[in-house]
Amino acid sequence: MMSEEDSSDETAKGDTQGRKRELLRTAERFSFGVPARLEYRDAVRSFLTHICEELVAQKILSERDGHGVVSAFVEAFNNAVIHAYEGNALGPIEVAMSVDPRMLQVEVRDAGQTFVPEDVPEPDLDALPEGGLGLFIIRNFMDHVRYEKRGLQNVLMMQKRLDTPTGHEPT
Repeated sequence: MMSEEDSSDETAKGDTQGRKRELLRTAERFSFGVPARLEYRDAVRSFLTHICEELVAQKILSERDGHGVVSAFVEAFNNAVIHAYEGNALGPIEVAMSVDPRMLQVEVRDAGQTFVPEDVPEPDLDALPEGGLGLFIIRNFMDHVRYEKRGLQNVLMMQKRLDTPTGHEPT
């Protein structure tokens, strides 16, 4: 027998499920601006981790892929802090995330030095390098990666496809 309290807990859980499904019918967008310092990375990473955990709970992102998305973000943020602003005054890093029924997208933007991803050599994995794996990790964990210069900003766009649960096709 369920108590009134148990019943309200079940209703709340049902309501939460309804709200989660609604997230998949429309795009949700989030953005953060933080100073280009490594200590701010974990604040944004925690939010992205929360988003990935929700997508895993909805069974539209595997746990492994969720960890991969977070790892790719961490590498992109680190690269912006360490390489883009190398030798320059630190500027901002902007992070934009969007989730729609089919895609999770994360953009990392900075106003530091431009780079050409094609000029970054593939790491020699047999040599077990201590560095130089960031772009390799990003490319291997994400489905689509694109770098572009937008005005004064470097923009690294990373996308991960989501599975649509049966019976919940987007409208």
